[in-house]
Amino acid sequence: MQLSRRALFLGATALATTKLALGADQSRLEAAHAVVRELLAADPIPALSIAVMRGNELVWAEAFGKVELELDVVANTAHRFRLGSVSKVITATLAAQLATRGVVDLDAPIARYMPELPEQHRATTLRQLLTHRGGIRHYTDKDSSADGRQSIDQREYLDNKAILAVFINDPLVAKPGERVSYSTFGYTLASIVLESAAKTPFLELVQNEIAKPLGLASLSADDPIALVPNRVPRYHSGDLVRKGYLPGYQGKWAIAQAANVTYKWAGGGLLATPSDLARFGAAHLAPGKLSADAMKMLFTAYTERTDNSPPLGLGWRLDEDASKRPRRHHAGTQDGARASLVVYPNEKLSIAFATNVTSLPGDVLGPSAKIADVFAGA
Repeated sequence: MQLSRRALFLGATALATTKLALGADQSRLEAAHAVVRELLAADPIPALSIAVMRGNELVWAEAFGKVELELDVVANTAHRFRLGSVSKVITATLAAQLATRGVVDLDAPIARYMPELPEQHRATTLRQLLTHRGGIRHYTDKDSSADGRQSIDQREYLDNKAILAVFINDPLVAKPGERVSYSTFGYTLASIVLESAAKTPFLELVQNEIAKPLGLASLSADDPIALVPNRVPRYHSGDLVRKGYLPGYQGKWAIAQAANVTYKWAGGGLLATPSDLARFGAAHLAPGKLSADAMKMLFTAYTERTDNSPPLGLGWRLDEDASKRPRRHHAGTQDGARASLVVYPNEKLSIAFATNVTSLPGDVLGPSAKIADVFAGA
């Protein structure tokens, strides 16, 4: 039975109308609500939206709390949340889809598609970029306003040349292919390579190759100036503001500054409802909506476990939970957002959730494993 209802979570009680709609699934819902209560007790959050797919069926979708505190707007399952770095697995799937059709070669030097690249990047491959082995740096102090310039989140980017100028000439942190070094900018470069190979803008590729074929109507860019229906506002916790830069701040929540994520659509700039994010994950449970070849590309482990990372497929992190269940996952955080997608292939589960506050909850894999416990089995 599909369980999709809006609910405002008040302490230990969900709306009675939601409970009555579930019938025989009442005990499962109560167990899921217990996980949510535990999560919210550990990390008070303005709004949490969560969805679970079992195979091709949406078995639970529910939203809790308020997405707009000043206007007292109750969260619902149609609200679009920022995905942060979960955007990376969408980009990786796009690359795999294009590779299976020969539009791009993941192991060719990217100079084949962008001959104007600086010498240090010319032999790098898409497979290296999508597994964080391109040697490209991640964020540093130079990306903030410390050097007198605007933060990269506040600058204007009129074209790809302006975007690449942020990082393309900076020294590499390692030789391409040498080691894993997490980099959102590496995904930015990968997206521009895909654009060049397909001769189509990246966001158009996302719509044509991912959103439309998989039925993800809410998947879109977090365009900083467009009017995006159901996009949620963003918040910091008051504690974060007090610790970070304003010790005298008194509020429980603070508004997080708007960001121009144009420079990182591929690595941290997409939006979706958790229901659509869970649908995206469910497409990776078995060949069908995605080809067997694409799935093999995505879920082959290309790297070894390190102190900072589990083995990596294309974009996806590959490991087991505490119960030794294989899982594939990625999380994301940015100012005013936290998101998670965990796929359990053996249990045929895809679990997605998102919030509208910076970095909370801190632990996303623990709650997802507990939700898997609830919904595993028929």
